[in-house]
Amino acid sequence: MKKRLLFAAMVLTSVSMTAQTLNFSNEPNLGDSKQMFSCDPLTSNLSAITGTGVTWDYTTIVGMNNAQQIVEVMDPATLPNAASFPLSTKALSVQNSITNYFSSTANERTSQGFVFQEATLGTVIAKYDVDNQVVMQYPFGANDFFSDIFSGSLDFSFNGTPQTPLCNGNSLATIDGQGTLLLPNATSISNVIRYKLTDTIFTQVDPGFGLLDIEFVRNQYEYYDLATGNLPVFMHTSILVQQLGGSTPLLEQTVVVSSVEPTLQMSLATLDQTPLTIFPNPSEGTIHFSGDFSFDACARIFDNSGRKIATIESLNNGQSVDISFLNPGIYSVIVLNNGEQKTATVLLK
Repeated sequence: MKKRLLFAAMVLTSVSMTAQTLNFSNEPNLGDSKQMFSCDPLTSNLSAITGTGVTWDYTTIVGMNNAQQIVEVMDPATLPNAASFPLSTKALSVQNSITNYFSSTANERTSQGFVFQEATLGTVIAKYDVDNQVVMQYPFGANDFFSDIFSGSLDFSFNGTPQTPLCNGNSLATIDGQGTLLLPNATSISNVIRYKLTDTIFTQVDPGFGLLDIEFVRNQYEYYDLATGNLPVFMHTSILVQQLGGSTPLLEQTVVVSSVEPTLQMSLATLDQTPLTIFPNPSEGTIHFSGDFSFDACARIFDNSGRKIATIESLNNGQSVDISFLNPGIYSVIVLNNGEQKTATVLLK
C-alpha cells in the first residue's frame, strides 16, 4: 500500500495569498507545446532566492548558438520507451534531453519515472514501477512542500556494461518562491511561482570488480506564469551521478531552457572543447592521454571523496600515466588545456 505522505503548508503571508496555485485544472494537456531556447548549462539555478516577493534575474543568460528545444506534452504510448511506462497518461518532454512520465488525479500528480540522454551512460531509463513517486499534491501553492519515497529499477550502460539494477529513492517537492522573473529583451514576468523537485535515486552498479553504491541526484526548477499558459516559462534541470558518499560527480548534465531568446549567444567555436581521449577505460594500471594539448596542459586525478591524488604537468599527446598504486575504483580526471577544462571518469580494476 502506498505510504502516507508528509505534507506541511507554512503560514501564508498576505502577499503569497495572491500567488498562483498549481492544481489539476491547470495541468498541461496532451498536445501543449512551447518553443524554448537552449541556454548555457553553467547558468546558476538561483537556489538561494526563495520566499515571496523575490526576483529571479536571468537577463544576462547566454544562448547556445541560437539552438532551440521544444517542450511539449506527449502521449506516452507514442514514444520509444512506452513499454516501460504503461500506467503513464502524459509525458512532459524537453527535446533531446529529459522526458518525465506521469499520471494525475484531482488530488495529485504521480510520476512513473523519467528518461534522459547522457553521453557516457547512453539512454537512462528510471522506472518507478514498484512504488510511484508523488511529485505534486493539489492544490499546490507558495510555501507548500511535501516529501515522498519511491522504488523501481534503472536501465543504462556503465563503462560499456549494461546495467539493470533495482533502485529506491526519496524526494522533496515545493513551491519555494513567488515573485518576478526577469528574462532577456527587457522581459519582466510578475506573479511567477517556482516549483522545485529534488530527488535522489540509490542503486548499485557492477563495473566488473564488485558492486559500487551509486546515487543519481536531480534538481529541477520550473517557473510558471499560469496567467499565460500551463507550461513552464523557464526550466533549469541538473542530474549528477556520483559514488555514494563521494563529493566529486562521476557525471553531470544540466539543461537550461528559456521561453525568451537570450540576447547573448555562445558560438560553436566556443562550445567545441579540444578532443580528449583517455584509454584504456576500464584500466588495469596504466592510462594514456590522446589529444591536441597546449604546452602548459595539465591533468589532475581525484578520488571519489574529492581528494586530489595525482598531478600530471606538461601533458603530451600519447602520454602514459601509471595509476597502479591506486585502489580499484572510480576516479575523476580533470584536464586543463587551452584555457578550457574537461572532466572524464576512469575506472581502475
